[in-house]
Amino acid sequence: MIEITELSIIALLTIFQSIFGVGLLLFGTPTFILLGYSFPQTLCLLLPVSLFISFFQFTSSKVKNIQFINDFNLFCLPFLIVSLYFILKNHQIIDFKFYTSVVIIFFSTLSLLKNKLNFNYKINTFTKRLILILIGTIHGLTNLGGSLLAIFSTSVNGEKKELSRYYISYGYFVMSLLQIIFLYFYGENYFEVNNLYYLFIVLIIYFPVQKFFITFDNKKFSEIINILALTYGLGIFINIIVS
Repeated sequence: MIEITELSIIALLTIFQSIFGVGLLLFGTPTFILLGYSFPQTLCLLLPVSLFISFFQFTSSKVKNIQFINDFNLFCLPFLIVSLYFILKNHQIIDFKFYTSVVIIFFSTLSLLKNKLNFNYKINTFTKRLILILIGTIHGLTNLGGSLLAIFSTSVNGEKKELSRYYISYGYFVMSLLQIIFLYFYGENYFEVNNLYYLFIVLIIYFPVQKFFITFDNKKFSEIINILALTYGLGIFINIIVS
């Protein structure tokens, strides 16, 4: 039964992320934690699928930005490793339901309010690099740093949707790759070979659903996904409070 549940959730979120670039980790991480999976188990289940999708999106991008890649590698990834190591050492004593719900609520609210807060006003080089450090730290601790990455990408690129997607797909790709490598050599038997068959879901779903990408308004979707994320985060938080 649980395998059917896994398959259904991953297939649905794969469709979601294949079209819009986000969703698999944002919704998948708290969902599987609510189902009783540990944080490392959740990582090992979702990261290969996220890696596969992001690889296709990144390599098919028509735009490039080498400076972003260099800054991302230098300022984000070291903090990702440090925070991931910390959380793997302490994951058994942390309430991830509360933890992830707070992060989702905060960043989905920030994204919905970013235009009113004038978030995209003159982000200088120092601020950009500081945000990349924050992305790496949050992603290592929660697997939800992609929320801030999406806000950052759309803010610095404005209406350049292809470049924003390039930023997001590269960030997800390289962070997932580094997390997988780290988990593999960490010394725990987290990965299960059977989980790799979920990669075939990506092959089946990704390319057909790209036809639907052009039919969606990115700005409207951004609002929808953040409203859904906020509602989801609030639901988890309220459930924790009343239970």
